[in-house]
Amino acid sequence: MDIRGEDSMIKVVGLDGAVRYLNYFQILYIKEIPETKVQLTTGRYYLVRDSVESIQEQIVAFLHSCIAPGERELLFKGTAE
Repeated sequence: MDIRGEDSMIKVVGLDGAVRYLNYFQILYIKEIPETKVQLTTGRYYLVRDSVESIQEQIVAFLHSCIAPGERELLFKGTAE
């Protein structure tokens, strides 16, 4: 994952079918209402087709990509018991 390009952003598809890339650090909250609403810290929000779970998976993948492999092993050592 390249943290300098689109891979560092969270990809969502709007209800209109438009693909958008959101900055993880600007996401304030995500909730289902029944579509998924992504609220940004700027006050702007997007209604998207993606599920909360799929957005969460992208966030976790992004955060894991920010941790070097050696550090990842130290960070998660002993947590899988």
